[in-house]
Amino acid sequence: MDIQQEWKRLNEGRFKPGEPTHLAVSDLMRHPKQSPLAILRRNAKINMGFAVVFLAGFCVLFVQYPHPYIRICFGVLILAYLAALLFTAYKLRRLPPIPDMGGAVLPVMKAYHDQLRAWIDWQEKVALFIYPVSATGGAFLGIASEADLDTMLQKPAVLWILGIAVVVLTPAAHWLARWMGKVAFGKYLDQIKTNIDLLEKQEQQL
Repeated sequence: MDIQQEWKRLNEGRFKPGEPTHLAVSDLMRHPKQSPLAILRRNAKINMGFAVVFLAGFCVLFVQYPHPYIRICFGVLILAYLAALLFTAYKLRRLPPIPDMGGAVLPVMKAYHDQLRAWIDWQEKVALFIYPVSATGGAFLGIASEADLDTMLQKPAVLWILGIAVVVLTPAAHWLARWMGKVAFGKYLDQIKTNIDLLEKQEQQL
């Protein structure tokens, strides 16, 4: 079977003339550095790099500020980011290599789509519990750098401001993280899903 001719036929049946088509299966292998599979793997590694930077920063702050409230917050963040690093590394190791044109394309695309989608969903769910801790730790850090933290936390006004900040920053951070996730991963996962649907349609017609 000529996969390039078959892909052209599937595109003609799926998209209207003049509409931009999603990246073809042949392009996934012909241009490996620009393919969605390679970009997804690279962006996951970049995500790990940022996690390492944040993890190092949290460790420095944990050492520099001995107050127990601050250390509890940053201790939770350290554990969370360490878990995220290990989970991301595990997901990347499970991803199969990009096949050549003679290889099994559909299982590889399914593996990338399903595993990375599950990884993103896991990150978003865990992050909802991390954002309040991060906001609280940041507030404690700011207060401790200017005044005595224990004294300031005795003031109701400070507690109210802290609570409002956590309530406001948590959904804002969640929205920003989801938007960044769509930019880094969403459109490429959508391309792969379109290719999966087309190939599965092709298999059903054979």
